[in-house]
Order: sequence, then C-alpha cells, then structure tokens
Amino acid sequence: GSNRATVQGPYRSSTPGAHVATMGGLYSCLAFACRRLRPLEPSSARAPLTSTPTSQQAQTSGRPQMYSRRHTTQLVDLSNFAFDDSGSDADLVNFAEFADDDATTTSGVPAAPLGDQPEPDVSGHGPLSISTRIEYAALPRGRAQDIFGLVTLKAEAAAAARTEVDTRQPLDLICVLDVSGSMGGQKIGLVQSTMRFMVDECQPQDRLSIVTFNSGAKRPLRLCRMDGRGKDEATAATLRLTAGGGTDIAKGLETGLAVAEHRRQRNPVSAIFLLTDGKDGSSRRQLTSLISRAQRVGCSLYTFGFGADHDARLLSEMAEQAQTPFTFVEDLDQIGAAFAGAMGGLSSVAAQRVEVVVNAHVSVKAIHSAFSVSRQGARTAIQIPDMLAGERKDILVEMSVAADSGSADETLLLEASAKYWDLAAGCAAQTPSVEMRLQRRADDEPQPEQEPDEQVVMQRSRVEVTQALQAAASHGDEGRFSEAQEVLSAQEQRLRRRKTMSSLGEGLIAELEDARNRMSSRSSWEGGGSAQLRDTMQMHRTQRATNSSVSSLNFRRLSSKSEYLTTSQSSMVSRSMRAMSTR
Repeated sequence: GSNRATVQGPYRSSTPGAHVATMGGLYSCLAFACRRLRPLEPSSARAPLTSTPTSQQAQTSGRPQMYSRRHTTQLVDLSNFAFDDSGSDADLVNFAEFADDDATTTSGVPAAPLGDQPEPDVSGHGPLSISTRIEYAALPRGRAQDIFGLVTLKAEAAAAARTEVDTRQPLDLICVLDVSGSMGGQKIGLVQSTMRFMVDECQPQDRLSIVTFNSGAKRPLRLCRMDGRGKDEATAATLRLTAGGGTDIAKGLETGLAVAEHRRQRNPVSAIFLLTDGKDGSSRRQLTSLISRAQRVGCSLYTFGFGADHDARLLSEMAEQAQTPFTFVEDLDQIGAAFAGAMGGLSSVAAQRVEVVVNAHVSVKAIHSAFSVSRQGARTAIQIPDMLAGERKDILVEMSVAADSGSADETLLLEASAKYWDLAAGCAAQTPSVEMRLQRRADDEPQPEQEPDEQVVMQRSRVEVTQALQAAASHGDEGRFSEAQEVLSAQEQRLRRRKTMSSLGEGLIAELEDARNRMSSRSSWEGGGSAQLRDTMQMHRTQRATNSSVSSLNFRRLSSKSEYLTTSQSSMVSRSMRAMSTR
C-alpha cells in the first residue's frame, strides 16, 4: 500500500504532518512493549514466523529496522503472560517459565487428571468406612411421615499416626501472599514468621512455592523441594518480603495457579493458601473460573482473611466454591496457628476424589451437603474432594416414608457406599454397601420410645444453624440487623429446647450468641462480625476447621472448632504456637 500512514479514530488530525508525530509515539510504545516481552519458549523450541527484510531494505529504510514497515515479526502467545504493574515499570510475567519445578522424590502422579478407573474392589479394610443412622427406630404402620436419616463417612484416625513419620504423603504447597501497603509493619513480620515455621515443618519430599501480590503479582520462590538447599532458598525469599502497593487478588491467584498448572510433576497432595487483608472490587468476576482451574489440576484452595478490613464476603464465596474452610484471623498473632492447622490437615489426607452413592428406596425430599450433589432418579452421588485422617462427613437425608398397610416388619429406606482413591495404597477402593432400615409396628403392638437419635438430631441442628447463619449474613449485608438478630435468636431458642445437649450443641449456641452480638450495629458487622460469621458458617458446612483459637473479641469464649480439628492438625498447631512465641 501507500508509504503514507493514515491515522483513524482519536489520533486523526487535520494538521499537516501531525500523523507523523502521532505514529512516532505509537512506534515508541511498541518499542517499549517489545523490550518488555520475553519469548514464550527458547527460539530453538519454537520457530517464529518471520518476514526477513533484504539487505537493501535494511540499508535504505528511514527508521530503525524494528520500526520498519517491512520488519521482522514474531508471533507471541499472550495467553501465557500476565502483566505485573507492581513496580515502577509495567512488566510481563511469563507463566511458561514456571515449568522449572524441582523433580519430586517419587514418580508422583500425572499433572493431567486421571482417566476413568475400572470398578474398584469392595473392601472393608480401607481407610474409609460408611454407616447410617435414622431419626426414629420405628414408626407405626399405616402412617405416612417425613423422617431424617444420616449417612456418615469416616476416615480412620489410625492413619493420622502415620503423618508423624517420614512416610506421609508429599505435599505441593503454593502460598499466595498479599504484600500490599496495608500489610506493612507487624503483619508482614508475622507472615514472615509463619512462613519460616512452615519451611521448618516441610519434609524433604515436600515442595513449596511463594507468590506475592499487590497491584501486580510475582513469584519470589519457584516450586522448590524442601531439602537443605530448598529451605535456604525459601527462607531467603521469605526474609525479602516487603509491603507496598494496592490489592489485586485475581492476579495473585492466577499466578499461583500458573505455578500449579505448569508443574512438570505433581505430588499426591496439592494446595494453594491465599492470604489477604484487603478489599478488591475488581476480582470477583474472575474468581469463579480461577477456582475451577484449581480444581481441574487437583489443587485445593484455602482462603485466609487477615485482620478486620478484608472482603470476608468474597473470600467466603471463594471457599464455598472450593469446598474448603474460610479462616478469619482476627487476632493477628494467630496467623501461624491457622496456616499450621491447614498444613497439618493436608499432611494427613487419607483419601481423595471421594464419591458417596445413595440409592433411595423411598421418596427423598432433600440431601443436605456442602459438597457437589447430583441426582438421577433414585440414585444420588455426592462428590467430596478429600478426607483427612480422623475426619467425618455427615450427609443429612430428608425422606418421606409412605403409609405401609402390609405386614412387613421393616422398610428399606436407602443403601449407601463410597468409592475413593486410597492415597496410601495408591489405588481406587470401595466400601461395602450399608443399608438404612426402618422398623414398622402395628398400632396394637408395643411401640419403642420415640426419642430421636442424638447424632441425627445434632447433625440436623448443625445444618439448621448453618442455614440460619447464611440467612443472617444476607440480612447483615443489606443492613437489616434487627431481622438478622431475629433469625439467630429463633434458631438459638430451638436449640435450647433440646432435651439433651452435646459439646457440639453447646458450641453452636455460643456461636449463635456471638453472631447476634456482632450484628448489633453496622460498625461491629463491618469490623469483624461479617468475617467471623462466615468463618463459622463455612466451618460447619465443610465440617473442617484450620485451628481451635477463639477471637479475643468473641462474646463467649466457646466454639465448636475443636469438634472438627483432627489429631494431626492439633499437633501442628501446638508446634506453631511454640515456634511463634520464640521468634
């Protein structure tokens, strides 16, 4: 075409020669971008598409060769880059360079998801067991009634003992840390102490990476194996952490995900810890797809809100999608215990990719679970990402039992079993199927005492409290604090009317009282009330906690956190508290 440039849009000018100056500015911008771009792969690995100028063109061109109309061009895949504008200059982070992780000490597992596995053998000797309970042992014949049942999945506590020795499963841990300006002073110091404790606790077969973010994101530590050299690298990267800049959670999480996605090998247990103390109004729309990516590469995501000024609603929503706890660290010196509890849990994973299958023989009104539930006819499948040693998951099943005019002495309500990946054995496994049966008695026969089963009652209370907390949170977010307190008070009164009370029940009452107290005003709600309520809500949903500490601002110094903390978690939390007190 013509040698004369034509400028369109806002750069168009009627002034003669104006287009020359404008194009010169554009060329300068392109030159700056070219200097900042790094190749996706070495040139030997990927041959660029080029148009090479002749020597005559190079000599006669009026501009430097890189600006020439007939210049050498290289196509760059920008999907592997992310902008880091945290420094004085905008920069591009090349995620493809993250394929520099240390080799695992074992063969590891494929970075790609495993394909369909053959039907596993049924065994009662694996780490998981399944059982059922029913609200009432018997019902009169000829009477239709709604009834609750409980399907309980347990991981043997004996597996926790194996996590105290070197035979536990190796970890890939990626810590995504907020280093914005608000993290300065005491906060960054506590994060550094926490990271040093985690480095000390890592075993040589573990791998650790550190990603930091403010308005941009960086990777100060590649995914290093935690032998002597790796621990030195991790400690040095930790001590270099400084605070400054804004907050972009999505950039931090995306960079942490890139570390996980570009691994050449993968340890059996992988997780991302995301810590932030700030608010970020721009990241919400991106986070759903980011969390889905984490799940596709087998990485669990744990979110930690540091201090009272973070976006608890955002972090809680992330945890809900990730099906993990959201941890509110209100007392800043408890960050070490929170990270330690999460790490202790990961070091004791007994099973992954758990699928609980419930085959119903009566009408099922609802299945209450925080995990993915899919129903097809009478068959319901519940997908649970993992189970820690000593942990339990309770699935509350709400059923309608029809009137039975026959002579049968009992009614089969449902059958349940679980398939899973046995981490220690390195193979798929399946529990034996168990049944839930209801006795039927004629009206003229002696009826059993109609006291409901205590465990079913408490798990029903757990579900109801979780629902009440969620309703109260919705009211609180809209500033309807009186309505929120009414919801909480009504649920508290229902609990107090129970004839028997377990330690979990007492904890639930205390948490309802604390939530009600924190919703007395907008200042108390925004100053930690929202975060504390959502921490409690997600803990009861997933039946998992990261620590047993209770905030110094809690109305009552009582919590049900200890009900969910496993032996391995408690042990590591205790070690962290001793270590943090000496730093």
